[in-house]
Amino acid sequence: MLPTELSAVVSKISALIAESDKILVAAHLRPDGDATGSVSGLVKSLMKAGKKVDAALFDGVPERFAFVFPAIEVLRNQVIEADHDLIIILDSGDESRTGFTFNRDPQKTCLINIDHHASNTMFGDINYVDTGASSACEMVAALLHHADLPFDSEVALSLMLGLVTDSRSFQNEGIRASAHLAAAKILQTGVDTRPILNMLNSGKCEADLRVQGFGLSNFKLHCQNRLATLIIRHSDLTGLNASFANVFASGLFNQMLSISETHASVVIFEREDGMSFCEFRSRGGIDVKEVAVAMGGGGHVPASGCSRAVAVDELAREAIDRMTRQVDNFFAKQESA
Repeated sequence: MLPTELSAVVSKISALIAESDKILVAAHLRPDGDATGSVSGLVKSLMKAGKKVDAALFDGVPERFAFVFPAIEVLRNQVIEADHDLIIILDSGDESRTGFTFNRDPQKTCLINIDHHASNTMFGDINYVDTGASSACEMVAALLHHADLPFDSEVALSLMLGLVTDSRSFQNEGIRASAHLAAAKILQTGVDTRPILNMLNSGKCEADLRVQGFGLSNFKLHCQNRLATLIIRHSDLTGLNASFANVFASGLFNQMLSISETHASVVIFEREDGMSFCEFRSRGGIDVKEVAVAMGGGGHVPASGCSRAVAVDELAREAIDRMTRQVDNFFAKQESA
């Protein structure tokens, strides 16, 4: 499961874990299935190995993913006094994406960065970054295997959540054999994957579907139908008796790519406090990460995001303009090749 060129860094991390007693594990703001799964999977394994472990998620554990999380208190204070031996940050392109400030003594507390985003800033004292990995959960599975740390069905349930959700059920373009090897390792534990399948296939609430219906009725097409865009205002959510969280749970980000002519999409939406967000998706090689990074975010070539404290319509104008140029330029190069 582990690329040869990363064996040395993973061996170093394994040795540090073995030497450490107190470890803090964190991930990015608004945790998705991969962030939640990788944190909970690593925390469970470390606890089973006898370590004292703290978990930190600034926005807490999403309700829909709570079934994988151990029954421990999750740290959410903006400033964390880190008297730990290790801090392990998962699935985050840079340290600020966690939402936390870690007050630590670098001589005592080593910061380990484990991530698969191409936009990663290599912010750790030790960086285990594998941009070819399907998910942070795939990387954690490789680490646990390499370090001979506990890997039972409870750990496996967490890791399977992130592996399935971040790979879009193994449908991402360019997915490596290592993702399937990680899945095999997970399934060998005898894990019952029904809770994940139920959550994905029949776990939506009414508000999720109302938001999905709104999106499918109000999206617009650009660039000869190659780009789909959707703006969801807070007033729209209020009218649907829905919330910001229902946008993430609706499935809209990927759904617009199911149109045969459409190769890229962006959903722009706002939170109750006025913060605005973009989620970009693509297929066929269109690089949405480039757009997200230019707008202060990050992610992967086919799936990225950004957020800003600006009005949703202002963010939408920039996002749609940048995506229109990105899609047009991509196809212009294709047609001239």
